[in-house]
Amino acid sequence: MAAFEFQALDSQGKKNKGVLEADNARHARQILRERKLTPLAVELASQQEKRLATQSVWLRRRISAAELALITRQLATLVEAALPIESAILAVAEQCEKPRLKNMLMAVRSKVVEGYSLAEGLAEFPHVFDHLFRSMVAAGEKAG
Repeated sequence: MAAFEFQALDSQGKKNKGVLEADNARHARQILRERKLTPLAVELASQQEKRLATQSVWLRRRISAAELALITRQLATLVEAALPIESAILAVAEQCEKPRLKNMLMAVRSKVVEGYSLAEGLAEFPHVFDHLFRSMVAAGEKAG
């Protein structure tokens, strides 16, 4: 399953934004309709982030060191508690208050669920997770 960012209208005409998991864009639109929402836009979260990053230098900024440390600490704690990595990423993403971080984590989780390593999933966002961070994650994965 992949993470999709969506915009939809509810029955009162109020615009809703969010992220949901689905097999493909068509399935995502179907899920929205089942929730009584009218889909306006449905796009893969990783594609959305890449598109936005190319539009504005402001959006290319990295996450703060404090945010990166918090996400890393939360993931490490959940993995040490024997939670599978995809479940740990989902739990951390659901706790994120910033939609941008949540979308990135959901896109990384989608890559992991597809069979890629965590480091490969993080590589989808090189403007956020630098080479050193991704290399440390890859070394940790290889070491077990």
